[in-house]
Amino acid sequence: MRKHAKRALLGAAMGLGSSFALVACTTMPQGVNTSNGSAEVKPGGTSTASATHANTAHENASISPVTISLSLGLITSNPQGQKKMVNDMIAKFEKQNPGIKVTWSTWDSASQEDTDIETMTATGQGPTIMDVGPIPTAYATHGFHVLSAADWKAIGGKSRYFAKQLTMSGPSASQEIGIPWEINPFALVYNKKMFQEAGIKSPPTTWTQFVKDAQKLTKPSKDQWGTGIDPADSIDPWHINWVMAKQLGGDFLNSNYTKATLNSKPVQTALSFWFDWVNKFKIASPNDLDYKSTDLVSAFQNQKIAMLPMQSYAFVPSLNASAVKNDWAYAPMPTIPYGMSKLPKGGTPVQTFTSGDFLVIPTYVQGAQYQAALKWINFFTSVPQQREIFNSIGYLPVNVDAYKNYKPLETPTISMLEQAENHAYPYPFSGNWGNVEVAFGGAANQIADEIATKTYKNGDIASALNAANEQIQNTLQ
Repeated sequence: MRKHAKRALLGAAMGLGSSFALVACTTMPQGVNTSNGSAEVKPGGTSTASATHANTAHENASISPVTISLSLGLITSNPQGQKKMVNDMIAKFEKQNPGIKVTWSTWDSASQEDTDIETMTATGQGPTIMDVGPIPTAYATHGFHVLSAADWKAIGGKSRYFAKQLTMSGPSASQEIGIPWEINPFALVYNKKMFQEAGIKSPPTTWTQFVKDAQKLTKPSKDQWGTGIDPADSIDPWHINWVMAKQLGGDFLNSNYTKATLNSKPVQTALSFWFDWVNKFKIASPNDLDYKSTDLVSAFQNQKIAMLPMQSYAFVPSLNASAVKNDWAYAPMPTIPYGMSKLPKGGTPVQTFTSGDFLVIPTYVQGAQYQAALKWINFFTSVPQQREIFNSIGYLPVNVDAYKNYKPLETPTISMLEQAENHAYPYPFSGNWGNVEVAFGGAANQIADEIATKTYKNGDIASALNAANEQIQNTLQ
């Protein structure tokens, strides 16, 4: 369900990662696996130089017959839906583009993806289109084309895509390498029935109200809690704490990404507040201290937790198959820090970070192969295909026109998530971001262990963040 959860691990391990990879090749490399009735591409590599491609080679080349091979991350929650969707899209694309043949296969692990990308990077051979995340670590490899104005025109123009997603396509508007194909905004999910029983009329818009509401919802004798935390998770700690730190006027790196700021006051305040849900306010269970995301989700589905911050639309299928299927709702994340009536100086009203999947094209892709890649991307991000992706696997469209006059995408939940997307902010565009995520997660896990073993004392959060900050600063030098 948590499709984006392995991104930090990939970024930290090799500076480039994805959970749903899409590749296209004109030839089949060695190492072909024919499971699932199609060939599984084992890519060779990318070149090591990033550059804007030659206009004459890419924009004027005629399309010669090519085979495009798609290698897709297996959607374990709905493999049959994925299979039908991809096969239907391929049939339609091939009919529209008789000079291009398409095959596809799946990979099902981050380690398999890592190995293929490492090989590709080393040899300068392999896929023509790849889905990557996060873009900063992909950009840091200098192995992908910077998109020209003609490229953007060929794939529908920048106006086709949610503007917030383009903030993570590259370090600047003139250095974009990524084409977004889905959005993944985060929000607060809550139990409407539990809110009603507690006399709470609407979800909180400030963190102060969040705590007050959570206290009303907490009944320890019934193992019912207002909210929860999952410090043992590899991803969630930085998700929520980065958002709260930004609201407080901070960040994990400085503005030019040369200095780590994990030990800054806003970050310390955010992490202290998060653990206060267990320590001080008693609105989260002490059992949460060794929770991962799956544990937290299970607790919400079993009506043990009333509110969960920072959840995406990917949560919906499991909600609808659980005991809370008629009782859940989404709301925007609170944006006013605890104990405050408005944002502090320098604070930003962050509801979510820019999150989603991007397609990139390696620099070794040229000529007719490049044109075929653009054709597929244009097709894949068009309104009909974006709606089909949503209907088949539940991923939210990045194409803004896909939402217009289309009832399945006009629900209150999706409208709210559109609002959250429009209040998304990009996290630092640094090739070291994956390492930052891991370092912060390690600090959070350390504090959780100390609280659980009753060895926590004042100053431990500052100490843990100082150590994490020093670790990251060494990678920035």
